[in-house]
Order: sequence, then C-alpha cells, then structure tokens
Amino acid sequence: MKLFCTILLTFLTITTTAQTINLYAGDSSSDFDVAYKIENGFVYHGGSGFNTIIKYTISDNKIYTGRSTSTFSCLYTIDGNKVYRGDSRFSSDLIYTIQNNKVYRGDFPSSPNCIYTYEDYKLYMGDSTFPTDILFTISSNSVISLPILAAIIGPY
Repeated sequence: MKLFCTILLTFLTITTTAQTINLYAGDSSSDFDVAYKIENGFVYHGGSGFNTIIKYTISDNKIYTGRSTSTFSCLYTIDGNKVYRGDSRFSSDLIYTIQNNKVYRGDFPSSPNCIYTYEDYKLYMGDSTFPTDILFTISSNSVISLPILAAIIGPY
C-alpha cells in the first residue's frame, strides 16, 4: 500500500538542524503512535525501535529513497508549490499542487481534487477539517513545508 498524506507550504523547508519532527497517526501525540520521524534531513518510519532504517533522504528540495542522493534514487522534486515525480519538472510529471494549506492532485486546485488539508498541526483527508478525518498530527512548533510533507506521505 502506498504511503498517505501532505503538509504546509506556508512553513519553511526542513532544515538540516537538529530539529526532530514527529508525525503521529491520527489525533494522537503519543510516542506509541509515531508514524514518521524526520531528523537531520532523514525520514524514519515509526518511532523508537524502527528509527535506524532510513526510509527517505531530503536534500535540495528533493526526496530520495533511503540514504542515497543519486539522481536515480530521486522520488520527488519540489519546485515552489508543486511536487513532481522523480528528477523532473515536466507538466506530465506533476503530482501535487499546494495552495492555501491544501494539497491538490495534479494542476487543478479545485475542491474535487483536494486530497489533504493542513490546519493547526493536523493533516486531514480531503477538503475537510472534521476531527474524524485527521490522518496525521505533527509535533507542535515543528517547521516543515507542505510540499515536502505531501511527498513523504505520498498518494493514497
């Protein structure tokens, strides 16, 4: 099954400082519910016990598989408010457009194409902010860009 979601263009890009960002499943903030941990430009799946395996590397507005930063390992390229497949910026490779804290499929920012909504450190499914539609909760005061989050979570 493919990964899930997306987050926050108005925030800055993840830096390679010692900041740790936890993405919790649903409306939780428990260490038992950590779905992803982002630290020093690396994305780990789950919390403690699983955090030794690097799932993705974030570098220069690109998301790579594992620890590699090779062009061949590039999964996504972020260019402004758009996320492209691989090391591309062709319109045919456009996956997401981010606008007003919402992630849209393709290049059509309209309600039927909305797959994620970000508000108050929470990522919701579709064009909703209803509590039962929360997919992920982001550790408070964390700085992450919505295009990067969308690429990490991936399509559902």
